[in-house]
Amino acid sequence: MNTKNSPFKYILDGPTGSSTRIHNKDMLYFAGVGYFQLQNHPEIIQASIDALQKYGVTAATSRAGIGTTDLLLELDQKIAEYFDTEDAVYLPSGYLSNMAGIQALKAMKKFDVIFMDEVVHYCNEEAALTTGLPIYRFKSRDAEDLENQIKTHLKGNERPLIVSDGMFPVWAWMAPIPEYLKIAEKYDGIIWLDDAHPVGIIGEHGRGTYDYHKLKSERLYMGATLSKAFGAYGGFVPGSEEFIYHVKHGHIVDGATSPVSAAAGAALKGLQLVSDHPEWRDTIRANAMRLKNGLRQLGIEVENNDFPVTSFKIGNAEQMQAIHAEVLKRNIYIQYTKYIGAGPEGVLRTVMFSTHSNEQIDLLLDNLKEII
Repeated sequence: MNTKNSPFKYILDGPTGSSTRIHNKDMLYFAGVGYFQLQNHPEIIQASIDALQKYGVTAATSRAGIGTTDLLLELDQKIAEYFDTEDAVYLPSGYLSNMAGIQALKAMKKFDVIFMDEVVHYCNEEAALTTGLPIYRFKSRDAEDLENQIKTHLKGNERPLIVSDGMFPVWAWMAPIPEYLKIAEKYDGIIWLDDAHPVGIIGEHGRGTYDYHKLKSERLYMGATLSKAFGAYGGFVPGSEEFIYHVKHGHIVDGATSPVSAAAGAALKGLQLVSDHPEWRDTIRANAMRLKNGLRQLGIEVENNDFPVTSFKIGNAEQMQAIHAEVLKRNIYIQYTKYIGAGPEGVLRTVMFSTHSNEQIDLLLDNLKEII
């Protein structure tokens, strides 16, 4: 297969895991977002098969048509239970969850002006644009600049919607949500959080950013995905009955084809497994700290947290690309990326799984020590 002019440079020959086949080679794999590696779990695969055999691939109509099965209703309920909310709705993709949620909040007339972190994920920017309302950017994770933007641009009786990622995907930086909430209260606003990365892996109950900060408020809204920690696919929005009513009656649920049954079956099992195994979060934190401590011993500056994403810069783009290529020659895959927030030179990015062994982590560190 010719990949010379393709954006798809690395072709998988099987499922991802701590060891993954790329271009017909077995490689140690430190990338992606399958934090617990449930995408290959035998119980999840079997749940997918069972759902596929019972319901077919999809209902070939929207959930608002005749495309809502008892399987999808059960999944809605289990998502609400996991996130301790009154209701929830399952959607065809995590990318759509932000659009569905923000459009529902507009329908409820909850805000008049949008204030958005400058490096928020694409899907939030596109969701905000669909509202047709004014959008202003504030410096990433900067509560002071957020309030300055609100003071400058908010008029009279207008109310702000503050939009941010919960955890930013390149550096695993957390948004200062407690500070944002104080600002939202001061200006009678609300917060929308894209919590795709934190759900399942952080917080006392694994519920993500709000759980991590121990926050509860009627001003806090969020959407996320089941395709990362939960080993499945599809987006979701949890919340109050009133809010979810408006999501269910919005354009996304009305216009998008009903989610694939195999993904819904996998999601149900994934939620159960993550709920039943809180110790996986302990393992992934320990693995993250082992890697970060090892990188510091090599003189590499990394964030001082126990989140599974670790990004770092060494020299310029050319030097990092050379390191990436040399690691790859040694059958170890880490990312060189210029994803949102990485900056023009890009970064080297690694991701820890709960399934990585100490030996695998140490092997990565030993090879980096030889290369740099």
